[in-house]
Amino acid sequence: MHTALKNGAQDPVLIVVFLRGAVDGLNVVVPHGDADYYALRPNIAIAAPGSNPPPLPLPVNVPLLGGSGQVALDLDGFFGFHPSLAALLPIYEAGELAAIQATGNPDSDRSHFSAQKRMEVAGSVASRTSGGWVGRYLNATALRRRQAVRGVSIGSALDQSLAGAASAIAVQNSADYVLSSQSPEAWRAALPALNVDTGFAFDGVRQQVFAALDLLAEAQPAQIAPDPAAVYPADALGDALKQAAQYVKADMGIDAVTLNSDGWDHHVSENSVLPPVLSSLGNGLAALRTDLGEAWSRTTVVLMSEFGRTVNQNASGGTDHGRANMMMVLGGRVNGGQVYGRWPGLAENQLDPTGDLAITTDYRTVLGEVLTRHMALPASDLGQVFPGFSMPSPLGLIRG
Repeated sequence: MHTALKNGAQDPVLIVVFLRGAVDGLNVVVPHGDADYYALRPNIAIAAPGSNPPPLPLPVNVPLLGGSGQVALDLDGFFGFHPSLAALLPIYEAGELAAIQATGNPDSDRSHFSAQKRMEVAGSVASRTSGGWVGRYLNATALRRRQAVRGVSIGSALDQSLAGAASAIAVQNSADYVLSSQSPEAWRAALPALNVDTGFAFDGVRQQVFAALDLLAEAQPAQIAPDPAAVYPADALGDALKQAAQYVKADMGIDAVTLNSDGWDHHVSENSVLPPVLSSLGNGLAALRTDLGEAWSRTTVVLMSEFGRTVNQNASGGTDHGRANMMMVLGGRVNGGQVYGRWPGLAENQLDPTGDLAITTDYRTVLGEVLTRHMALPASDLGQVFPGFSMPSPLGLIRG
């Protein structure tokens, strides 16, 4: 039977899910109370709650309200969830999920690669050498817990957000994070001698790798079975979320876990391709909440993406690269059950100069509040994590 280490059983945990490809926030957190939303998206808009839209397919030139044939799940009378996020509605109604609309990076562009990097770095160009925002958080709080591994990227490579932290590692699967040899202990003893002239840098990497091997061997997170009531999607995202839960439940002192969800770049046939990925996301997050049990009270999950989509649908039944987007924050301490952020509107004179949804909340405001109110980062140290950014008044996302 697995025995948790109890290295961090009472400590807060941050899980960051990056939706890569630029999710269409307007069709995820639907502004059904804004009539311009339907004028701009006659064929792909999600219908207002209580509507009875005609079934698909629809003629492209017919401007019907809610032309997607899908009906939003009401949140507050103005915004609603895409119906494929039905699994998240109970979490929202329980006050444990908050959405933030019209958020984003004021310095972003429309390139996936550079926009993702800017958001994960979350600092000026000059600060890129110091890694990413989660990595800088770990460095700023290094004296809090002197542990070799405090951050994990679930995948084959370290996420940019965790870069720069000596206590961060990338793990594709914790069960496979072992020395692959018939005599691992012999290799462990021999490696320092084989690389004796490589200098301090290699020695630091070696120490980190072996510390991670020791921690994972002792904690054995892969041996922690999910709660029987937690049904994760049978896909890459479901597996990553299950692993994140294992790290938290192992009580092994992990402060931050980052993971990724791909496939959100929907230029074509959005009505067909968005529902399944949203369903996977919603069901996966609901399973995570169930699986964590009591640990949910000390966990906060952040959903983010590099930029939003165009407010207008395109000729292929999709949307192109835009500006402002939505974010979500969920967890046991989240002051949820509401949609945060100032809605700028979708009328022509309310849009960004580029013609897209305007950014009214800098995404670092959301991240900064999670770090200070949930992860207990002193407000005076926030400048180490987000250099050059002045934190505005809190939105009120986190209780207490």
